[in-house]
Amino acid sequence: MTHMTDDEVRTAWCETLRVVHTTSCELENELQARHDLGLSEFEVLCQLGGVCGKGDGKVKMKDLEAKMYLSQSALSRTVTRLEKAGLVTRAVCDFDRRAMFLELTDEGRARWEAAAPTHLAVLRAALDKVPEPA
Repeated sequence: MTHMTDDEVRTAWCETLRVVHTTSCELENELQARHDLGLSEFEVLCQLGGVCGKGDGKVKMKDLEAKMYLSQSALSRTVTRLEKAGLVTRAVCDFDRRAMFLELTDEGRARWEAAAPTHLAVLRAALDKVPEPA
């Protein structure tokens, strides 16, 4: 990596934030309009579906918390919305009553698989706009 001036570092950081914010908004809008999913809901389904790591559709809530960018309370609200929609189920762990498992339902897997191409298309379009590093 080349040595960057302080101003170049700040400019690069601001550009990174702009791309992340713009892309997140585009993802949120497209996923909501086409699949009735918010971005955080899609990301939970993605984690359970195994795209962001090997998975069988079942994950401990604590493990999910470690992988997500949401606070514990925001994640809990997201999971509650998904559960009410019939996309995930919660179950207490058989061998550790303190642990809670989340599992993708068949409907949840179908919704995630239907939304995945939209998610990928928005990401590809966003990344195509990012200039190559000098």
